[in-house]
Amino acid sequence: MHSASDFSFDEIRENSEFSRVYRIDERECDALVSTFNDRSPIHVDQAYAEAAGFPRTISHGAILQGFLSHFIGMYFPGKRSLILSVNMDYRRPSFIGDEVRLVAQVRQKVESGQVVVLVFRFMNTSSKEVVASGKAQVAMRNE
Repeated sequence: MHSASDFSFDEIRENSEFSRVYRIDERECDALVSTFNDRSPIHVDQAYAEAAGFPRTISHGAILQGFLSHFIGMYFPGKRSLILSVNMDYRRPSFIGDEVRLVAQVRQKVESGQVVVLVFRFMNTSSKEVVASGKAQVAMRNE
C-alpha cells in the first residue's frame, strides 16, 4: 500500500505542476453503480449509448472526481490536505479502458487560510484531448 505524500504549506510553490496517470477500469464503474445505484442507461446500456451516438457506454463523471480526490489526498499535496471545493467541467466523454493523465498546477497560495488553489485537467493519453478540467481549493493542515 502506498503511503500518502506529505507536503507542507510552506513547501508548496505557486506554478508547481504535478501529474499522475489513471486508468478507468470496469471495477470502478461497477463499484460506483453498486454504491450509488446510478444505472442511467448512458452508463450501463451499450445499445442505448450507441443509439445516443457514442461508441460504447460512458463512464460516470464521478470516477474522475474520485481520481482527483485520490490525487489530492495521496499524491499532491497529500495527507495534510482537505478539499474545500471542486469545480469540474466535463468536456468529452470517457470510457472503460481509457487512460487519463491528471495534471494539477498550483495557481495560488492563500497564506491567511493556508489554502492552495489548484487548476487541473484530465487528458486522454491516447487522443490527447482534455476530457475534464477545473479548479480545486484545498486547505492545508499543520501537523
